[in-house]
Amino acid sequence: MGEVSLRLIGPPFGTAAGPGGALGSRKARRLLLLLAAERGRTVGVPRIVEVLWGDTPPRRPAENVATLVSRLRAALGADVVLGDRTGYRLGDVETDLGTAARLVATARIGLPAAPGPAAVAAERAIALLEAGEVLPGEPDSDWVAAVRAEAAALLRTARHTAAAAALATGDSDAAIAAAEAAVRADRLDEPACRLLMSAHLAAGAPGAALAAYTRLREVLATELGTDPDPRTQAVHLAVLRGQPVSEPAAPAAGPRRSGVVGRAAELAALDRAWSDAATGRPSLILVCGEAGIGKTRLLEELTERVTTDGGLVAGARCYTAERSLFLQPVVDALGPPLAALPPADLRDLAGPYATDLAELMPVLQDVLGPATGGRDGSVDDLRRTFEAVTHAVRGLSRRRPLLLTLDDLQHAGLTTVELVHYLARRADRCRALVVVAVRSEEGAAALDMLGPRGRRIELGPLTAAAVGELAAAAGHARLAGQILQRTGGHPLFVVETLRGLRSGDTAVPATLQSAVLARVRRAGPEIEDLLRAGAVLGAAVDPAVVAAVLGLPEHTALKRCEQAVQARLLVVSGRSYEFVNDLVQEVLYATTAEPVRVAHHRRAADLLTNSPEAVAAHAAAVGDRPRAARALLTAGERALLRYALPDADALLGSALDQARLADSAELVARAHLLRGRAREAAGRFADAAADHRAALATVRGIGDERTQMHALRALGGHPLLAGGAAMSECVAHLAEGLAIAVRLGDRAVEAGLRGWLAVLATNDLRFGDALEQGRRAVRAARAAASDDALAAALDGLKNAHAYVGDMTELRAVLAELVPLLRRTRNFELLQWAVFESAFPAIAAADWSAALACVDEALEINRRSRNPVTASWFVAHLGWIARLRGRLDEAEEHGRRAARLAEQTAHPWYIADADALLGATLAERGETAEAVRVLRAARERASRHGASAYLLRCLGPLAALTPQDHAVLADADALVARIGEHAWFVGLDAYCGVARGWLAAGDPDRARTVLAPLLAAARRRDWRPVVAHAGLVAAEAALVCGADPAGLLAECARLGAIHGMPGVVARAEDLAAA
Repeated sequence: MGEVSLRLIGPPFGTAAGPGGALGSRKARRLLLLLAAERGRTVGVPRIVEVLWGDTPPRRPAENVATLVSRLRAALGADVVLGDRTGYRLGDVETDLGTAARLVATARIGLPAAPGPAAVAAERAIALLEAGEVLPGEPDSDWVAAVRAEAAALLRTARHTAAAAALATGDSDAAIAAAEAAVRADRLDEPACRLLMSAHLAAGAPGAALAAYTRLREVLATELGTDPDPRTQAVHLAVLRGQPVSEPAAPAAGPRRSGVVGRAAELAALDRAWSDAATGRPSLILVCGEAGIGKTRLLEELTERVTTDGGLVAGARCYTAERSLFLQPVVDALGPPLAALPPADLRDLAGPYATDLAELMPVLQDVLGPATGGRDGSVDDLRRTFEAVTHAVRGLSRRRPLLLTLDDLQHAGLTTVELVHYLARRADRCRALVVVAVRSEEGAAALDMLGPRGRRIELGPLTAAAVGELAAAAGHARLAGQILQRTGGHPLFVVETLRGLRSGDTAVPATLQSAVLARVRRAGPEIEDLLRAGAVLGAAVDPAVVAAVLGLPEHTALKRCEQAVQARLLVVSGRSYEFVNDLVQEVLYATTAEPVRVAHHRRAADLLTNSPEAVAAHAAAVGDRPRAARALLTAGERALLRYALPDADALLGSALDQARLADSAELVARAHLLRGRAREAAGRFADAAADHRAALATVRGIGDERTQMHALRALGGHPLLAGGAAMSECVAHLAEGLAIAVRLGDRAVEAGLRGWLAVLATNDLRFGDALEQGRRAVRAARAAASDDALAAALDGLKNAHAYVGDMTELRAVLAELVPLLRRTRNFELLQWAVFESAFPAIAAADWSAALACVDEALEINRRSRNPVTASWFVAHLGWIARLRGRLDEAEEHGRRAARLAEQTAHPWYIADADALLGATLAERGETAEAVRVLRAARERASRHGASAYLLRCLGPLAALTPQDHAVLADADALVARIGEHAWFVGLDAYCGVARGWLAAGDPDRARTVLAPLLAAARRRDWRPVVAHAGLVAAEAALVCGADPAGLLAECARLGAIHGMPGVVARAEDLAAA
């Protein structure tokens, strides 16, 4: 029989199986309600006839009642109505009134010891009882009146209990609401009035408490001619005296009955954690122990208790084959309760995270709308996904306290474990308890990660007393000692032993394996074959897959699965089945003949192509290492595209192991390259560089030039640079890769290599080379007709135009590049394109537009989770602020950028952030700190040979340390190297070198340094550069004895027009001098 529940409260009448109209006539519905009102008691046919027909019964009443019963059974199931023509009763059907009664009883019993869960149960009961009229549409009669009276009494008790529980947990607002509702329903309800007075006093409102007493006293005097109860008067007196009110009386607490033997202490700890969670004190519990020790059973017991308390349960199990499926256990757990919400409630709960939740949980897309796109390394914002899940947990727990359970966490991907850690850290002050079960040894990594955030409950063997209790319950008390000795108190072994004895075994089995196998054999050979095939598949048994493995019709496999459920060897899990315990599966797998196992594995690998991890496991089991490696590469790449970096690293490490066992250099190189990408994305540059070097060494040995190109491109990028390698080493790798690409005619790879060479040349101040490589890259990309190649090529050309300040060419490149990057969702390059879209605005001193571009770049950076580049964008916010004369703001941005850069350990970004901060500190007059910061930055920048970063440090340092002639000489040489081009973003360097020459007594040299910059800035209309460089040039002119009046007027005008008051003030000071 499918689950049926009956709603007696609130229109329209109906059942969980469908609306009331599906039951046929009104008399059939009334019969069902009558049986429900009698709560399982048999109702005689004469009584049924009286209720249904009154004074005009039919000629054959028993037959008519039987017909109505048949209709009910046809609509709802044969077991809904039990009995025969002598009388009928309701079967195992849950009613909302019955549920409310159970919740009220639970709340009253639990109130003294666990007021938090008691409040939850009472609130849930109130929600059911306040849903509407009881038995709506039914005319007044004795049985209807009795049901309505019962509901009213339950509601009164529920409100009292809710108020008392809220008082006990310190929630005076909830206590006031519950007590006021009870008083409104019955003005003579003295217990409710006492609770209301106590709640007002707890809320610090004694006046409201006295007013409640006054109203009660007046009502009693008017309607009954009596005074309040002495207990009420005592509360009144306590309020008048300002004394605390004694706790409201409550029923004595009774211990919860448990079906779990020997785990009283562990259950008590879980009960306390649930009680805390129900009152807004969430926690994470780690249930640990070896296989079969009872972790799952403990979770089941807790789930049952929480459900009884009226809490919401979201639970799931983790599977090894689903590690690469993004947060699949969380989807399995939270998807159903979210999908069960009414559409309007789901939309309200999702709020700003609707798109994120829809992308994560496709089951929600009908309500929340379609997902915007798949996850990949640039698009997926893992943090936002974590935020969305946390938001959903908070939202669900606001409706009802939430228990989230994840079983077998040792099988989960590391991203799932990270999410659990995030929940434990961020889901504070919400009514949620997270409980995970994990094997102690296999789950060591998960326990290490979660241990500092959670409380560990370690399960060990059962005690002698617990084994004795189980043996006695099974009728084998005399064997308890022997069972304990043989099993060591291992719960699963104990249970299997007792189950075997109950089934006719005459002795205690020697091992757990023999106990399991005995039970499997009792199920019959057909079931055993199915279970052994299922054991090869893993913990989950999909009937369709098992049928295909065994060559059976699917309906036959389904029938045998159901028989295995009856034998307690499988359990139903959603749309498939699971072994009742992992150890059952492990025993069956270990004892299946190897030829049979191999055949099943081969067939499963062919069937499960949509699950690359499963294919890998089955292929590895039969020694097909190449196939296993390729499948793991696919799984790892999928994880990388979803930015599940820990999972990608682990999967690709496994792929590398299989590739080595396969002795396949090609697969080893691919694994190293992909893992290097994952590690680079995670900021693990040294590990990434090691992988890329290993890939290159591997493919050199087999002459695989195409893979060699990709390895050389990887070695020309950030991993080596971040490790302090000289730029020349990176350029050499790229040049070698470019030679191969040209020889092979691979224009797409050529475009990518030339585009990155353009970027490196720009950073080395070789702007002519950068422009040449960028233009050649674009030509190669257009010939390749590849979007990815064109994006890389345009990015390189854009970089060159941006830093020589050619805004006309830059705008043209950006007009093509930005839409391309948005369309292809290449957020890594898009953040740079949007950032450099600020340059035309900076040139025009359009500060609002410039800041909007940088802010958008930072937002894209946040979404793409690239920790390295954020510091660059923040540092340039500081530069923009300094150009405007906002030195406090500039220093704040500068220090933040320096902190961000240090976290990345990338010398480019550290040198950039420190150089800009040092220049800001110098302008503020903080000379000593500026020198210290700039010298440290120079030391880092000098190691890798990128001239732009070195010059950014040397220029300001030359102005601050005029006695250090070597610094000035080096800086001057680098400025001269720029040649015909001007580096507008290097304004600080030009001005610093010029000030250095002024301090050295050579103003003509200072003017010479600034002349090409000023000429280019006027030609390309870089107004802030003209203003700031013009001030230094004017100062040099004064020292030379020249008249700087025109130059100072130009600077002052630009400063006044474009919001640079510091420029205006400095120009006025120089003019006065």
